[in-house]
Amino acid sequence: MKIVVHDELLSDSSILDLVRRTAAASDVVLATKERLPHELADAEVFFGYHSPEVFAHAPRLKWIQTTAAGLDKLLTPELCARGITITNASGIHASAVAETGWALAIGIARGLPTFFKQQQQHVWKWGPLYDLFGATAGIIGLGGIGRQFARVATAFDMRVIAVDPHLSTKPDNVAELWRMDRLGDLLRQSDLVLISCPYTRETHHLIDRERLAMMKPTAILVNIARGGIVDEAALVDALRAGKLAGAGLDVCETEPLPASSPLWDAPNLLLTPHCAGLSHHRMRKLIEFFCENLRRYQSGQPLLNIVDQAKGYPVPGN
Repeated sequence: MKIVVHDELLSDSSILDLVRRTAAASDVVLATKERLPHELADAEVFFGYHSPEVFAHAPRLKWIQTTAAGLDKLLTPELCARGITITNASGIHASAVAETGWALAIGIARGLPTFFKQQQQHVWKWGPLYDLFGATAGIIGLGGIGRQFARVATAFDMRVIAVDPHLSTKPDNVAELWRMDRLGDLLRQSDLVLISCPYTRETHHLIDRERLAMMKPTAILVNIARGGIVDEAALVDALRAGKLAGAGLDVCETEPLPASSPLWDAPNLLLTPHCAGLSHHRMRKLIEFFCENLRRYQSGQPLLNIVDQAKGYPVPGN
């Protein structure tokens, strides 16, 4: 069995020793971007991340273990039609992404965008601040990231409510768990809204002008999922009109964000460059997860995080 590894963030090749020990009888190849099409020609397994066109060079490929959680750019009709098993990294980046979500939320609540600007201007001045303790956190998508975010919210004595299309068992630290048809109720009740659901046809511009208008003018919106879930033009208008306390975005519809985007200058907005999942532990966690799945693959056991390619993400309980 040939296993090809390629990820631009894999800087320490020695970490591949764990893969080689797990599949001792296999040929494990760390491929550069230039060599990747050639190495994939006789590969059975791919671990890492690349845009989908490269897999046209892999006629024998049976399994892709991607290092990404969101697969909106990978699951093209051409790739899905081939019947290749795809597993993703759902849950592996949860702690790091949830931390970024909290950093953005707290930054907005405590006025950091204003204070950062004032620091550069040498200005000492108070501004409006918000307290998250005892408030209501609404989570859209209660997967690994959403559940981790909810655990932290309990330390703030927050009431946590959530919507999710699949989960039927409510975690103890979530006060209410609803289906997606109650999204409006969540938006109206929440002081902090976290978007942590997959990006699919159904969730494109899920948070549009009408749903932004449902939110409290003192509410904070945080998106650490995918940029296309939020109507960015409507968000900018809401922020300019003072209809939200602020927003934090780690993701945008177009990345890198163009210099001409109005998001850069929108008031009370914190932007990070789609880096929430990065951490000095990232690759170690991914390699360990891949090796667990590799042991399962070799022994014929069901793999973890198998993606329902019609939906675009692993479905809980499947």
